[in-house]
Amino acid sequence: MFLLSTQTTVAQKRKAKARKVIVKPVELTPEQERFEEMLCATQQIMVIDSTIIPGSKLLQNILVNPEEGRIVSYNRFFHTQNQPKGIVYVNELGNKCIYSMADRNGFMRLYSSDLLGDDWSAPEPLKGLEVEGMTDMSYPYLMPDGQTLYFAARGGEGLGGYDIYRTRLDAESGRYLKPENIGLPFNSEGDDFLYVVSEQDSVGAFMSNRRLSGDRFCVYSFIPSESRRVYDAETIGEQNLARLARLECIRDTWTDYRTRRSALERLNALRTKVGDKAADDNKQEASFSFVINDDRTYTSMSDFKNADNIGRMNELLSMQQQVATLTSTLEMVRDYYAKATKKERNRLHDELLESEQQLETLSRRIKQLEKIIRNQEINN
Repeated sequence: MFLLSTQTTVAQKRKAKARKVIVKPVELTPEQERFEEMLCATQQIMVIDSTIIPGSKLLQNILVNPEEGRIVSYNRFFHTQNQPKGIVYVNELGNKCIYSMADRNGFMRLYSSDLLGDDWSAPEPLKGLEVEGMTDMSYPYLMPDGQTLYFAARGGEGLGGYDIYRTRLDAESGRYLKPENIGLPFNSEGDDFLYVVSEQDSVGAFMSNRRLSGDRFCVYSFIPSESRRVYDAETIGEQNLARLARLECIRDTWTDYRTRRSALERLNALRTKVGDKAADDNKQEASFSFVINDDRTYTSMSDFKNADNIGRMNELLSMQQQVATLTSTLEMVRDYYAKATKKERNRLHDELLESEQQLETLSRRIKQLEKIIRNQEINN
């Protein structure tokens, strides 16, 4: 009886001791807490393409429809060297601009100017954007409605680094409403900025350095939507939702290959339109590297001796982009084909063949053009 009592007492002491073990919860940073709060409101979008670029190519890789405005560097627009990080948005009429400029404390703020005759008016700070804790406002983009403004800023209610915000102009007061963070998946713990939407082409894009090291950024191209739709967290699960929120794999967002293919075609058409406009204005050239022979490699249109080769090179670059798009689309369709039903496979079969034939035709034409260009340059 004494032994049983002793064993019972020892067990009780062990239980009491076990109850004293307290596992401290992991403390989240304010940014991590905001991510958790935003997670269930992650917007459902289709990211149709992503391209990693060096920091020096930022502005050349954000596509703004020339009929909806343009984005240029501050120094280039105002012919100065004072604002190496400044960005200017100019509306489609070319008579109003919004830009980032350092204030007296060294913080980047947003200002606007109007074209009066041949000169731009004095900088006027945008009213209503005096948000406590928000600094380094930059990368403005004004939608064609003239009221909806996207920009990036540090601090405030951000997730870390630059976050993308949206605000609207109150026409009566002339002040912008309190900016709101556009949330996931557009923002991350890294720098997210240069959000633009081409309404005419129904494509959008933004920059991010999430999960990248050094001076590298990723251009995410996506299909904008008129209404905000969010994922059903209970259906897809929290882990999958977090992957989508972080854009860990853009293929996870591809819900319809036909929709993506159509959007890629619009994106490529916009690239061509922007490239043509840039060439007409003589403000930038397409970036390329074309080997003539062992001694010569061209990187600029001005390198060509034969004037006709400039047109051939533009055609070549356009077809190379079409090949890249077709290759990406074919990869997606083949993946889908492997999981498709028999009925879906029958429907996809002809389209796969057509795309493969188109890819083969483009590849042949590219080789022919390359040969013609080289021969013309060598003989000149």
